[in-house]
Order: sequence, then C-alpha cells, then structure tokens
Amino acid sequence: MDGRYILGIDIGTSTIKVFIGTLDTNGNVLVAGSGTAPTVGFKKGIFSDPKLLAMTIKQAVDCAVGATDICVKDAYIGISGIEIKAVNSLGSVSPLLTDQITQDDISRGKRAATFVAVTEDHEVLHVLPQKFFVDKQRVELPLQENGSHLEVQAHIVSIPKKILNSLVNAIEELGINVVNVVVNSIVVTENIKSTSSGNFLLMDIGAGTTELTLYQEGYVFLSASLPLGGDYITSDIMQGISISWNHAEEIKKYYAKLDKQLRGQEITLDCNAYNTTDKHIPYDFLNDIVESRVSEIIYLLSDYLKLSLEEIQIGKVFLTGGCGAMPSFIECIGTTFGVPVEIIHPSDLPPEYSSPGNTACYSIVKYAVKNLSKPQVAPGSNAWQRLMNRCNKFFKN
Repeated sequence: MDGRYILGIDIGTSTIKVFIGTLDTNGNVLVAGSGTAPTVGFKKGIFSDPKLLAMTIKQAVDCAVGATDICVKDAYIGISGIEIKAVNSLGSVSPLLTDQITQDDISRGKRAATFVAVTEDHEVLHVLPQKFFVDKQRVELPLQENGSHLEVQAHIVSIPKKILNSLVNAIEELGINVVNVVVNSIVVTENIKSTSSGNFLLMDIGAGTTELTLYQEGYVFLSASLPLGGDYITSDIMQGISISWNHAEEIKKYYAKLDKQLRGQEITLDCNAYNTTDKHIPYDFLNDIVESRVSEIIYLLSDYLKLSLEEIQIGKVFLTGGCGAMPSFIECIGTTFGVPVEIIHPSDLPPEYSSPGNTACYSIVKYAVKNLSKPQVAPGSNAWQRLMNRCNKFFKN
C-alpha cells in the first residue's frame, strides 16, 4: 500500500468501532490504532437516523486518529441489519466468442443475475458466484470452455438506495471519504473460508442483531440478519432485578465469567453498583433469566435455518461478535446444532484487539487493505450512480 492507511469502520448496534489499518513490507495487515463510540441512529438492525449515526462514526474516527496522530480520510464501511436483502439468482448470457468463454462473459453473467434479482430501488453491495453452467452442464470455472450458453448462479446482497445514499452522504459531509461499503458477515466469511474446509455456519451475535452466513461447497449459500442479540438478555436482567440498563449490562458481563457449577449451591451474588445496596441476587435466579433467553434466541435462529440445514450438512459453527464469547451461547449452540463450536477472533493481533467483538472490524480492514490497489467506486457516491445509470441503459438497449 506504499505507506497508505485506511479506516475500517464497523457499524454495530451498540458500538461503532474503527481500526486504522495498513500493510507491512511482508504483506501482513497491521492495526495502527482504534477508536470507539456508542452507536446512535442504528438500533435492532434498522438505520433510523443516518445523520446522527454519521456523527457517532465521526466521533469514533476522531478517537482513532487522535490516538495515533495518523491523518487518514479514506474508509471502508461495514454494515449489517435487517434492511439488507440477500438472494440467490441465476443469470444467463451467450458468450461473445464461439470458441471460448472469457472473463467478460462471466462478468456479464453476474450482471444478468443481478438485474434479475435486484429491484431499481436497491443498491448491490456484493455479487458472490456460486455455480457455473455451460450448456446446462456444471463446471468449476468456465474460462476457456467451449459453449453457446453460460449461466452464473450467484448470491447477491443489496440494500435500499435511499438508506445507503443517506448514510454515505452524511458520512462524507463530515470529511470522511467512503471508498466502499461492505456487509460485515460477508467479509468475516471471506476470512474464515481461507483457513477452513467443508461446510460451516457463521454466527455473529451482537447487541441488537445476529448475522448468519451459511457456507457450502466453497460458496455462500445464505446470508441473513435477524433482530436477535444480547440486548434481550440485558433487558431481561434490567426488568428482573429492577436496575438501570448500564447496570444490567455490567451484570451480564459478570455472569458470563461465572462457573455454571454454582447452580444449586445456594450462592448469592453481590450485584450492587455505586447507587444500589439491595441487589444481592441468588445465582440460580440470574441463571434462569440468562439461560432461558439464550435458549430462546438460539431456538429462533435454528428455526430460521431449519430448511436450509435439512439440505446442507454443516461440520462446524463459527461464533463471533460481542456476545460470541459468552459460554451460555457456546454450550447452547453446540447442543442445538449438534456440531463443534469455534470462537473466532483476530488472533494475529495484540491482546487488546483480539476479542470476538473486534472480528468484524478487523475483517473490514483486511478486506480494505487488500483491495485498495484496485479501482473502487463507493456505492451511494455520484460516480457509482453514473456507473449504474450506464449499466441500466446498456441492458435496456
């Protein structure tokens, strides 16, 4: 990258996280600094106020820049949420040459799949090829193949243009140059697939949403975002013990560190904060609150995936996100899905960066620094709009 730096920005439902990244001389990704800010304007997977959200992003960026004294404006934005649409689509084209299929033909097939599946009011973020067919016969890679008919099956991820444009414009008005917008679960899966073989399920359990990616035979079969996360546990604790939200968050983190062997031992926990004196809570009572909600969340995720998992047999669940390290989730997922569960985190980073809650942000940075040498046009920018207008005219003609 010739000493260039890039901002990787993870828009989470509770926290905005920013990494400043670059490549060293050996091609390894380095994180030079980080910043965080509480999320405002994005809750339970819905972009409710792009301007307020952009302001919190700017706060996190300023924190990272101020801590490192590195001046950097270019950013990759990682998003998630229930307003993102993901579908599998099949595009069909005739090769331009009669004797071989070229990369241009594959690109045209991907565009055809996109225009079949994505409506005018949505912006495409990712087009991920799944399968190729030449004259109705499946091939691994159609380059150099002979045939008169090419079909490209792809997983296509998009978001309403109105939401994306509002967010990108609000961010750029604050002096941050949006190079590209990516979906968190997709870039995390890109990292996993480079080190894992076989079919797997990724679960990124955050505060307000859980991001799912089902990976089969070398491609993304399904991706989705569901409004289920750790905030439901926090809410239950808050109501069950009659305490504030922040107090409940601290108790949730405290509970995650406790040994479940305490159940049935008549243990009472001192759950008081600075402004309380009467919160001495039986461990079994707190255990009932947390474990019942965890079981419900995993049941709902399992039910959503039921039909897909009847078709695809997975060998492992990769678990990450802010709630990814909670033993309750690990145990419940393993029992429910009947496969090993592995927590993923940025293990090649220093300890202060290596928690599961930073997996998405690190994946965004890795994706960014490895793509900066390629020409980029950010979705939502004026240049992107001009490009899409030309594509629309091409297909209409």
